[in-house]
Amino acid sequence: MATDAEKSSTDLIARFGQLVDSQIETNPALARRLLLTGFKAERLRTQLLPRRELLPSGQLDNRLTLEGVVGALEHPDRMVLTSMFMPSEIFHAMGLYPVIAEAIGDFFSGAQAEQGFVTAAEQRSVPESYCSYHKVLVGATAAGVIAAPRLIANCSVACDANNLTFKWLARHLDCERRYIDVPYDPSEDAVHYVADELRELASAAQDVFNTKLDQRVLSQHVARSIRALDVMERTLPQRARRTMHTTMTIEMMRSCSMHMMLGTPQVDHLMDLVQQEIPAKTHPYAGLNLLWSHTMPYFSVPLQRAVDNSPLAQIVASEMCFDQFRPGGWRHDAGEPFEHMAERLVYNSYNGPAERRVDRLLHLARTTQADGAIVFCHWGCKETMGASQLIKSSLEEAGFPTLVLDGDGCARRNMPEGQTATRVQAFLEMLQSGRRS
Repeated sequence: MATDAEKSSTDLIARFGQLVDSQIETNPALARRLLLTGFKAERLRTQLLPRRELLPSGQLDNRLTLEGVVGALEHPDRMVLTSMFMPSEIFHAMGLYPVIAEAIGDFFSGAQAEQGFVTAAEQRSVPESYCSYHKVLVGATAAGVIAAPRLIANCSVACDANNLTFKWLARHLDCERRYIDVPYDPSEDAVHYVADELRELASAAQDVFNTKLDQRVLSQHVARSIRALDVMERTLPQRARRTMHTTMTIEMMRSCSMHMMLGTPQVDHLMDLVQQEIPAKTHPYAGLNLLWSHTMPYFSVPLQRAVDNSPLAQIVASEMCFDQFRPGGWRHDAGEPFEHMAERLVYNSYNGPAERRVDRLLHLARTTQADGAIVFCHWGCKETMGASQLIKSSLEEAGFPTLVLDGDGCARRNMPEGQTATRVQAFLEMLQSGRRS
């Protein structure tokens, strides 16, 4: 049951979101200032009053993604609109601010302002069934709340919305766009093909921003990326049967950090904390360990009660934090920065047939000794909807009971709270019964 203080905070945020919504079409500059003020206040809170129930790495996760979004909104002349799986080291090495649809959607939703941007997109003929993260991005940029960037860079991994949203925005905003086409089948030839595309992107970014890309600095960023991915992979087995002190919000923020902010010194520090905490600052966990597939509706109260810092169930690993992986290890190091970034795209578990996601999820489930899995079918994501039954049948055949849950990770109106609570509770009871027997 929510406390009076929690209800008061929720009501205040709801009123703030309504105020932002009321200004989107009539005064977009004011809407942007309101959001920036709110995000800066939240950033200050994360610095001065971090959530004590979280591990230090969890306290840092939210702040890192927040800083990325704030930086992009504050510096539109140095902002790059990009997609979730697109390597960002090129941009960070040039002092730019890459920002992804998922991060924008998460924080605009956190401010309870997402509905106004969804409506703004739908009024511009974006279908109701379209991905809500991308509708928020389209609505915010088309209305002028997010200033037009000088460069848009996206890749074909992994959703239809990537190909449609960024093409439409580049045309509507009349800005430069570069598209990285990632071959469906992984091979060394595919890696070199994508590496050449990334070199062309770097050249375009230098022209657009009139800034020189220092290859030495780029290699330093890529070296930090390789280390971060290695730390995440090495600590996977240590998560098994340990209390992770995590929440859906933190897991979603880490997935953003591990993409949008990967390669930065901040994420390097995050990995220092991860290495120190697991298992030193965790303790044995007797509850249910859940593997989570795809994005997360972190604002859903029933799910928060079920898995956020709960002694009964926790998220032991989330797929979108571990998608950048090549069986047998990376073949290209920081001395070949473009080849390594290309390798991450080509071998990403979201690229290619759904069986690659299945293989990765099976590895995550086994390594963390998960009791079961939840596959979240985010609103408008045809890729996950199409793969969900294959994922479910494959995991269950391997001994991991799986719940396919429909909803929306960004827009509250598409999240059936009552049905979600009933289905999740029944699933957890089934897992607990299976463990006892």
